Amino acid sequence: MNIRSLTRGDGVVIGAAVLLFIASFLDIYSVDGAPDGIELPNAWASGPLLLGVVLAGLIGAALIVVSRGLPQVPKVAGLDLGQFGIAATVLAAWSALGNIFDPSGAPSTE
Repeated sequence: MNIRSLTRGDGVVIGAAVLLFIASFLDIYSVDGAPDGIELPNAWASGPLLLGVVLAGLIGAALIVVSRGLPQVPKVAGLDLGQFGIAATVLAAWSALGNIFDPSGAPSTE
C-alpha cells in the first residue's frame, strides 16, 4: 500500500481508531465517594461494549483504510469493503452513544 494514496479523511479515521483503542483501557464509569482501591471495569471487561463499540470501530476503521489501498476493492454482502467499514463504524458510534446514557447496562434498583 502506498502511504501517499491516503487522504486526510483516512488520517482522521486512523486517528479516531487510535483514540478508541486508548480509551478502551479507561474506566467505563466512576463512582463518587468510592475508595481509591476499587476496581471499576473498562471496555475490555464488558462484553457488549467490547464487541459493539471497540472491536466494531477498530475493524470498521481498518476496513476503510485497507479498501483505499487495494487496487480492486472486494465486495462483502453486496457492499464495497469501504462501505462495509463505514457501516461498522456507524454501528460502533450508535452503540457508544447508548453506552453514554446507560454505562452500567443494568436497570436501576432505586
